[in-house]
Amino acid sequence: MSYYGTVVMTRAEVVMSRLPGIEAIGFRHRRLRELGGGWQVLETSGGDDPPDLEQAVGEAARSWKAPVFAAYVADVCTQIHGAQFHGTAADTATWSGHLPDPAEVNCGMLHRPSVPAGGTMDSLQAQIVGWAAGAGLTLSQARLGRALRYLLEWRDDSDGPYLDRVDQVFEVVRAFGFPVIPAPRAYEFDPHDLPFADVAAGMWGLAARALAAAAYRRAGIDETQPAHWEAEAITLERDLYASLYGGGHPVAELAARAEWVSAAYDAAQQGAPPPPSEITVKGHRVTNVQRITHDLGRQMIANQRAVIRAHGAPRPNGTVFTDPTAGPGIWPCLD
Repeated sequence: MSYYGTVVMTRAEVVMSRLPGIEAIGFRHRRLRELGGGWQVLETSGGDDPPDLEQAVGEAARSWKAPVFAAYVADVCTQIHGAQFHGTAADTATWSGHLPDPAEVNCGMLHRPSVPAGGTMDSLQAQIVGWAAGAGLTLSQARLGRALRYLLEWRDDSDGPYLDRVDQVFEVVRAFGFPVIPAPRAYEFDPHDLPFADVAAGMWGLAARALAAAAYRRAGIDETQPAHWEAEAITLERDLYASLYGGGHPVAELAARAEWVSAAYDAAQQGAPPPPSEITVKGHRVTNVQRITHDLGRQMIANQRAVIRAHGAPRPNGTVFTDPTAGPGIWPCLD
């Protein structure tokens, strides 16, 4: 299974999805866990990942006036994988480090900014220890050391359960004094159910397709004018996720807007030719992703909904088959 997205942790008096500027880190929120004492950890992603976490984390800490810890995770079927950590407080410089190997500046995945040269596991651990002390957290050095070095130094094929990179990041969160990760907070509504799914269903949704079309136009690949539904689809997706845990737009209003976007898209397709199967990029003919999403979008959304209905909970919280993170982790004996 692949994972792309950011895990971000901070202390706040409001739900993290309502914090100003959170969209610079991500706006497609997946799971929010409330750890206690105001500490929360959010899994999220954006429209053009990876984000520039060094800049985003620094700006967030100054805006929120709180310590911020974040990791962008890129993990593809365990073959190419990496997590880039960033942390800071309101009045300190942002530090960074990379897993599984802090010195592996070319891990095979894109990071923004690039992985800095000269990192070591000891220096990364020292940075995290300092951040936790400044944040007032009770750190488990044993758990932190094991979590950071899990893949690099001591794991072999016979060692215990497999940890992917996002599991490894949450083992670091456990080391901050939260050994038992709680279940995610329930959504106020399901963004993957109708009428919202047509707009917000990942790469197949109309918002993602509108963002892709805008990127094509900026690159000079697509010279057509934006369809009248595109701007509202992009705005609505952000409003949906900002309202996921309450405090945003009323659900009935969001549903009406989603129905309008879907109807406007359908009307625009009447009599219009489909996007071309191929496009020219830098002098080369390549497959047009917009044609794939045009042809398969609705069916893929229906398939996703069928899977979620078969395995999901009545009050969805971002999990589908099982909760990948809740509980004591794989080293419950470590304090």
